[in-house]
Amino acid sequence: MKQFFSTFAVLFIAITLNSCQETIDVDLPETQERLVVDALMRIPDTETFLTEARLRLTLTTAYFADSVPTVDDAIVNLNNKENTFRLNSQGNGFYSTTIPRDIIEQDSLRLTIFYNDEVYRSDAKFISAVPINSITQGDGSLFAGDETEVVISYTDAQNKDNFYLFDLDLGNYLTSEDTFYKNQNFAFSYFYEDLNPQDTLNIKLMGINKPFFDYMSIIINQSGQATGNPFTAPPSEIRGNVINETDESNYPLGYFIIVQTYAESIIIE
Repeated sequence: MKQFFSTFAVLFIAITLNSCQETIDVDLPETQERLVVDALMRIPDTETFLTEARLRLTLTTAYFADSVPTVDDAIVNLNNKENTFRLNSQGNGFYSTTIPRDIIEQDSLRLTIFYNDEVYRSDAKFISAVPINSITQGDGSLFAGDETEVVISYTDAQNKDNFYLFDLDLGNYLTSEDTFYKNQNFAFSYFYEDLNPQDTLNIKLMGINKPFFDYMSIIINQSGQATGNPFTAPPSEIRGNVINETDESNYPLGYFIIVQTYAESIIIE
């Protein structure tokens, strides 16, 4: 009986291991290729006369694709009522130009993209932010006990409803609205994994509006964080504020928004 059991166990393991080597093909539904507009334009809080306007254009691709197709042959313009600024291709899907800061801050700007015989458009107006008061390292932890706590403090802008987006580095983003701390100083903790002493975190605070707050909140929830890019395609399509004026059914993904950005760094102890 003992010998029979041993033989049966060996045969079972051999069959199991052989089965594990078989390739399983999963047929995922094909999706229509769409233009993706990564136009979160971060305007740093500086006193320079000119500032850079920058965006990236890519295409949606299969879920398991190894790379993301980029668009380098589009015509991209930003304009107000008096001026048109051409964004030049920098390669790898990036386009940029320099624009007088007062035009960025004071005027509503229209983004127009001419690509593949179609015209894409969106409008945005500069949204101000508030400085980061302080970034300090705490000694708290969560479940594993080896996380690194970073405490971020800022003061809510006075007498209006405010929405904020935090780029917490390492592909981590966080949205916040001032419903429960209006007109007050506010601090929150964020916990990082796998940080080492002397690692540097570059943290950015951006002022955003309610539609982009809702958009980014969904993106963050679906992405599982650590994407490194808020415009990476999530499990389901989320429509942004860019429209296709030529063919409404061939709508793009992504968002166009112009935000004031404050940045601070911390070196982990």
